[in-house]
Amino acid sequence: MSGLITRTICTLALLASPVLACAQVGASGFALLKIGSSAQGAAMGDAMTAVVSGASSTTYNPAGLAPRGETATSQIQFTHREWVADTRIEYLMAAVNLDGSSSLGFSLYSAATSDIEIRTRPGSPEGTFTARSFHVGASYARTMGTDLAVGASIHYLYEKLLIDDAAGFSVDAGARWQSPLAGLSAGAALVNVGSMEAMRKERTTLPATALAGAAYEAQIASVSGTATLAGDLGYRFAEERVFGRLGGEMFFDHVLAVRAGYQLGSAARGWSAGLGIRYSIVLLDYAFAPLSEDLGNTHTLTLGVTF
Repeated sequence: MSGLITRTICTLALLASPVLACAQVGASGFALLKIGSSAQGAAMGDAMTAVVSGASSTTYNPAGLAPRGETATSQIQFTHREWVADTRIEYLMAAVNLDGSSSLGFSLYSAATSDIEIRTRPGSPEGTFTARSFHVGASYARTMGTDLAVGASIHYLYEKLLIDDAAGFSVDAGARWQSPLAGLSAGAALVNVGSMEAMRKERTTLPATALAGAAYEAQIASVSGTATLAGDLGYRFAEERVFGRLGGEMFFDHVLAVRAGYQLGSAARGWSAGLGIRYSIVLLDYAFAPLSEDLGNTHTLTLGVTF
């Protein structure tokens, strides 16, 4: 049975770090926490620390939940991701504007990797099972003056592998600053900091990460829209690894968005791209991101309503 658990952990590690994943099992677990929660983010290489706003802020940078001036709104988003190894990930997120200066956020995440073979001896598999992970979270964000917003989140985490399971908690904290230069903003976040119970004899180490980012948004009169460039620099503590994210977005007539991104320092991910539509109170975003090492392609779809 211990060999089964080891092989299962290696399979799940592939979801976030496909190259030499089994050699890195001890670095960090709950690997799907490393993956962003929106198609906008997926298309822009997840360079969202200074860009994110609305419901998806609950997983990228909770400070993005904070209302922004007279345009403060509430929002619900649902995201579906088709990932590697028959893994499907669902996110349900909400941002609730309280009083024009503060907001609450809620997030629900579920992931399942199906048809993992059970093998305790050579030969045909003795059956299959589905590995599951889940977290639910609450967030709060507030504007501090006209230029600064801060936020924090707390999450309950749960994962199950065959007959073994474990639970835990994590917290996120972040800030977003609008510089005196119009269109230029900066953000910082500390995410996935917490601990899990031991699963049998091993305790999962969460992928605690520090992020810092900047973004510049410019009005483009010729297309009646905006162009945004964003970049993040991150450090993942358990893996002692520095990585970078770059992303861009062009909005045409404030309705159609074209996006692209690139991740640096990732074993499996490189470029990504996507499209988005904003019409009245509805948003619909799609992202495509190929993976290296013949792992296939990933697809992300987000549907949101603003009210």
